[in-house]
Amino acid sequence: MGRIFVLGAGAMAESFIKGVLHDEAVAPSDIVVMNRQNRARLQELTDLYGIGQARAISDAADADVVILSVKPYDIATALQGMLPYLNGQLLISFAAGIPIDFIEQATERRAQVIRAMPNLPVAVLAGAIAISASKQVSATSVEHAKGLLAQLGVVVELEEQMMDAATAFSGSGPGFVSYFLEAMEQAAVQLGFSAPMARELLIQTVLGTAKILQEWRLSPAELRVRVTSPNGTTHAGLNVLNERGMQDAIAQALIQAANRSQEMGQQYTAKV
Repeated sequence: MGRIFVLGAGAMAESFIKGVLHDEAVAPSDIVVMNRQNRARLQELTDLYGIGQARAISDAADADVVILSVKPYDIATALQGMLPYLNGQLLISFAAGIPIDFIEQATERRAQVIRAMPNLPVAVLAGAIAISASKQVSATSVEHAKGLLAQLGVVVELEEQMMDAATAFSGSGPGFVSYFLEAMEQAAVQLGFSAPMARELLIQTVLGTAKILQEWRLSPAELRVRVTSPNGTTHAGLNVLNERGMQDAIAQALIQAANRSQEMGQQYTAKV
């Protein structure tokens, strides 16, 4: 799939590297990684995955694909340094909230820009990745990007106006789901389960529920109806959740997260 230059050496960069090397989709010799600090971290990645360390930002000039895996507040500096070495590469940005137009202006449209929002489960190759491509990106390059990112999980292409919502829904989703599961686990302990047993039952319940939804092709609402007998145990518990306004709370949480994604984009691009 061509040579890949990865800027950034954090958890998301490592997840990408791990994913594309899985099943030998990309050869380790075709990947180089660079970050601004922490040489020990770079050495860790090169030792673990057999990839190369970039000598300088200028190595991006020889890449077919540039992965921009930096924090939103670092993106302007990163793009400024990379600008002289862009010559039509496919540039995939993982920076939350940063719009395509900003990246294109900062790079003087010298790259084919795709904005991506991977979530944490890409670390175990079970992620949900939303992408949006600039109109300047060829159909071939979009498919190339999808092919790379599909090694990390499920890829969904969206209009860019939906990317802040995707950041809230699938990006922050693991945090929201974990918060709910945390409450379930604590309640299980209060009911008398040991903490290890509560955790084991919790994880299997979640895995099994997700598998049923996927394999039986049911909506969550359909599955809920199937397991809810009139005046049964599930019905009794759901009544409490409805009385406490759980659905509205979840909706508001997603709205706030989407708004924050938009605010971050405005905040970090306004400084330039």
